[in-house]
Amino acid sequence: MNSTADGVLRLRARSARGLTLIELLVVVVLVALLMGAMIMGLGATTNARIRSAATLVASGVRVAFSRAQSTSKSMRLVFDLDRETLLLEESDKPMLVRRDDVVTGGAEGSTPQEIEAIKDAERIVDGPRVPRPAFRPVASLGFDVDDPTVGRELGRGVAFKRVEVAHSDEPATSGRAYLYFWPGGMTERAAIQIGRKDGDDNDAALTVLVSPLTGQVKIVGGAKPMERPRDDSDREDTGF
Repeated sequence: MNSTADGVLRLRARSARGLTLIELLVVVVLVALLMGAMIMGLGATTNARIRSAATLVASGVRVAFSRAQSTSKSMRLVFDLDRETLLLEESDKPMLVRRDDVVTGGAEGSTPQEIEAIKDAERIVDGPRVPRPAFRPVASLGFDVDDPTVGRELGRGVAFKRVEVAHSDEPATSGRAYLYFWPGGMTERAAIQIGRKDGDDNDAALTVLVSPLTGQVKIVGGAKPMERPRDDSDREDTGF
């Protein structure tokens, strides 16, 4: 009788141990499935934010182009690559972009680094200097935020990967980059690449291309460079 009871207890113990192992395996599988779904969901969310950020940049180009025409003032979009924000600014006087000024294109410096770089450059140049126009943040359609000096954020996990504009020979990957607009209805050729903040996934990136004379924008997939004209003239608009 005792041997029979001991056998039953041993069978129950084995069953309990087997059931525990099976449950553990089920839990592991479920956790793996949940983690995979979470990772895929985060990726989809980030991709949606990249598309939203590209749309924000495209809308900013249209707003700046239209405002420059309606107010007869020079405008510029400020791409802050360190803070991942987009600002809209307006000048206090007319200006022409200087290709030899890779810092601000001929405007006053907005950051301590820009101000110091301009001072260093002007120490080298002798003779009279043309006054630099100052730009100030403005609140406009799409940029009517509480603090216009901060601008619009691209979104969590999204960043400017590379900004190319016609007046600068080198693309910007940090600091600030500027895209200028003039009252006569003209801007600069530009390519603004937007992607994941962490990582070099070019497939998930989007590029906003800006056409100089018309101010038209086109959003294309991937990290696309700006196509520079063969000469220094953008008078004939060849598109993007």
